[in-house]
Amino acid sequence: MSATEPKDFFQVRRSFMEIKQEVLVLYFNTWCNIQLAIVNAEAREAMLYIDLQAGNLQDKEGSAELPATSKEYLLKSIIKSPLLNELVRTFFYDKSKIMLERVSEGMKALSFYGELIHPPVPLSSSENKAKMEELLEAGCPSLAFINPFISGYQQQTLVQAIHKWHSDLFMLLDPESITKAVAGRKASQHLVKLFGDRLQVISNYCRKEKDKYKRQEFILDHLIGVLQEKEYFTLLFKVNQPGVEQPYQYLLFSSPDGQAYRSFKEAILPYCTFQEDDVPVFIANDFVRAQFSLFEQRPTYTIPNLVDCLVNQAGFYKYKSIEKIYELDSCGTNYTRENYVAAFEQLRKAGKIELLNAKTMQTIRQPTPASVVKYRL
Repeated sequence: MSATEPKDFFQVRRSFMEIKQEVLVLYFNTWCNIQLAIVNAEAREAMLYIDLQAGNLQDKEGSAELPATSKEYLLKSIIKSPLLNELVRTFFYDKSKIMLERVSEGMKALSFYGELIHPPVPLSSSENKAKMEELLEAGCPSLAFINPFISGYQQQTLVQAIHKWHSDLFMLLDPESITKAVAGRKASQHLVKLFGDRLQVISNYCRKEKDKYKRQEFILDHLIGVLQEKEYFTLLFKVNQPGVEQPYQYLLFSSPDGQAYRSFKEAILPYCTFQEDDVPVFIANDFVRAQFSLFEQRPTYTIPNLVDCLVNQAGFYKYKSIEKIYELDSCGTNYTRENYVAAFEQLRKAGKIELLNAKTMQTIRQPTPASVVKYRL
């Protein structure tokens, strides 16, 4: 992990591997704990971490990193927990056979490799791929690091992941690969299956739109739409260099589980920029644009907008805690737990609600996530 503070991490341009190591490792243990809590751990056959971009180590500046680096911290976190060491199965892939071998050799050279109960499995053969798919078909929870824009196998796996396996998805996407894969003359059969009728809409738009940034955003909007149709919660985090408008990486997290989604959202918050009302914008180094219009574009997510939404939901949220309302209401929005506390404080001052102590049900003045909301509307 980086020695820098999260808020400072993206103050310099980071390589693919640095971002992957910083953010994915940060979230991995949280994801494992969520899965263990869903079902009694003793009933678990396995939990899968699937890295389908294990060897993409070359960034645009031409620097290369050791193939073991991206796995070292993650594998260390597995062996630190006897339960995780028993349950977690790791599979990895790269479209370059040479790179896949380098990654495999690099991991075997790690000093603690022999402590792993289940050594990482390279997806270099149909037998190993079948072994992974068998576990997925059995319903084992999975977290997949995947980029559907760079290889057919990743595209095929993504289609299966969202249609059959309901995997949690962690995508670190290079902007150039997005338009190259989707907006070209002929998309792969797997992308046709993934996007369906949306592919023609994307193709028509990309032929007319010359701005490559707008084309990338349009394609990502449709990918998010595909995931949401499959009842996935999605969060897109844009990685900008300081002072540069266009992202050089996109991080897209998707999960069918609200808790997994909220946990990732909370994990990425320290890297985000914030509006004046403390609502986060999921961008590293948000680019401040000059205003040339008489009408300023207002953000979608603001505390006043949240207050209005909570008033309209009075019948549904009465006598629920702020924490519970946050869990029910925040998925798919930019709002944080703290934003809900602030919004209900405004409603309390306006006399539209009372806040109650969760244990005694006595009226209180200082809101906390545990406070129970009593509407006066």
